Amino acid sequence: MIDRSVLDKALKRALELGADEAEVYASVTRRREVKSEGRKLKAVSLSTVDASVRVVVDKRVAVARATSLDEKVLLKAVEDAYHAARVSEKDEHWPGLPGPAKPLHGWVGYDEGIASLEPGYLVELAKQMIGEVDSMGRGLLVASVEAGAYTSENVVLNTRGVDAAERGTGMSVMLELKKGDGTGFSFDVSRSLLGDVQLYRVVDEAARLTLDAAGAEKLGETFKGPVLFDPVTVAPLLNMILSQAFNGELVVEKYSPLTGKLGEHVLGSLTVYDDGTIPGALGTSLYDAEGVPRRRTTLAERGVVKGFLHNTYTAARMGTTSTGNASRGSRIGVSHSNLVVEPGSESWESLLGGARLVARGFLLSVHTVNYVTGNFSVVASNPYLVDGGEEKPLKPVTLAGNFYELSAGIVPGRRLRHTYMAVATPPLLVDGVTVSG
Repeated sequence: MIDRSVLDKALKRALELGADEAEVYASVTRRREVKSEGRKLKAVSLSTVDASVRVVVDKRVAVARATSLDEKVLLKAVEDAYHAARVSEKDEHWPGLPGPAKPLHGWVGYDEGIASLEPGYLVELAKQMIGEVDSMGRGLLVASVEAGAYTSENVVLNTRGVDAAERGTGMSVMLELKKGDGTGFSFDVSRSLLGDVQLYRVVDEAARLTLDAAGAEKLGETFKGPVLFDPVTVAPLLNMILSQAFNGELVVEKYSPLTGKLGEHVLGSLTVYDDGTIPGALGTSLYDAEGVPRRRTTLAERGVVKGFLHNTYTAARMGTTSTGNASRGSRIGVSHSNLVVEPGSESWESLLGGARLVARGFLLSVHTVNYVTGNFSVVASNPYLVDGGEEKPLKPVTLAGNFYELSAGIVPGRRLRHTYMAVATPPLLVDGVTVSG
């Protein structure tokens, strides 16, 4: 448990030095995981401590970080932040630290079962997945397997009365298989204990993708047409483009393509929102990194830009209030909680009937996506050519286009899936994608 008395002393010391206001954040995370190199399993237990102090002197703001909650270390961070603030440039836009507010939902993402897990249990999960693969036969080789669990505790205190504390847990399993030059990958993530049903689904999905890829043919052409993206496949693309475009920090600095486009129609028929209150979702919490309650924020409604994601500072710059999306790293930033693309009414079968290619598996080279322009050129690891309603496996292909130009032709399916990036999306049929391979 985090010693709150040390945090209180840090705030008191900041005021004694002459700070106008101060904030202290503390996070302790314990992760237990089992990873493999092939079939050889290795159990690891990791604990990390992150602390940061934000000090304000006459609208001059500075942050100091520490990797220990030792009193001397934290008080030294306070002094460092104070002296840095005194020589920093004055920011007339500074609105002040947030004040206290009660959570807007009651779901607490803490599972005692996960918190008490030991590495030995995770070893058995990994062995169970390997055993399922072995029982299938068919020449499948385990490239890697992973099982992990984490427990976290976060506390935010500030001199305006914010006192936000919560605990969280999560669990994940992953499996990568090979056969010949074919590979397949699957995973599952949860805020509560994963059971046999989830493990079997991961094994079955990885096996199916691998067996298909082992017999895949080369596309051998380039065409422009409709591509049906599986939710897991399209999530990284949405994460790179939409979460950045709606980031209030980037909007304020005019790096976002949506700067100045509030109220304009730019995303076809898509409705997009951020919701940090969804029970059981990966990005759900009571508070953000400033102690502001999580909430639901509509970003686009039927393609029309309705709002952006904000922390306290970016909200003030745009004349609005925080949306509870403060994040914390080397500085206070903005990030999504659960980014959701609202489902439509089309079934998978209906979407498949309008597709020429299906993108399953994972997208590679996602780091090349340009969130400023919306241009993307990525590699689909497990694509399928649609021929007469049947899916024929292909070797990896390149998918390229401009997300905003293609958005008018995007049709969402009706089944929503939450993915490991805290992005929830249905399958998306996207017309006009350039496919080559």
